[in-house]
Amino acid sequence: MRKVLLTTAAFAFIGAGSAMAADTANVEITAEQAPVCDITAVSGSIPLAGVNVAVPGLFEYECNFEGSPTFTFTSANGGVETTDNGGGIADYGIFLNDQTPAALSVPLPSDWQPASGATAGVVYGSISLSAPPNTTITPYFSVGLTQPLPVAGSYSDTLTIDIAP
Repeated sequence: MRKVLLTTAAFAFIGAGSAMAADTANVEITAEQAPVCDITAVSGSIPLAGVNVAVPGLFEYECNFEGSPTFTFTSANGGVETTDNGGGIADYGIFLNDQTPAALSVPLPSDWQPASGATAGVVYGSISLSAPPNTTITPYFSVGLTQPLPVAGSYSDTLTIDIAP
């Protein structure tokens, strides 16, 4: 019986020793957010005026990173189009930048991105503003006819502006 007691005492001592030992573990906690841009406000309609007359519109966006996003313009018709009086189409220029057209030495719509060149989508690389993340940016946005309307009628086009980080 003496042997049994000694063995039991030895196991009790070993178990107590391991319960008293301390250990530490480090756990790395991570998170990731992809860059995102959102258009926060845009003109619903912009009525064009005469040839080479800039008509301002509203366009605002916000990105969650510092830098310049990529804009793609797509014109549904390649200009404003009418079906009245036999139909017709007239091109217009598109301008979007953090500086005015005059400051960039492109004061006239005929110097801007033509809608006729944007039917398949065209990347517009003229934005140079780099703002702090999560800041609403209101660049100078304007459109203007680059040629006269060929016939009497109501003209329209849909300009799609896509924004990507």
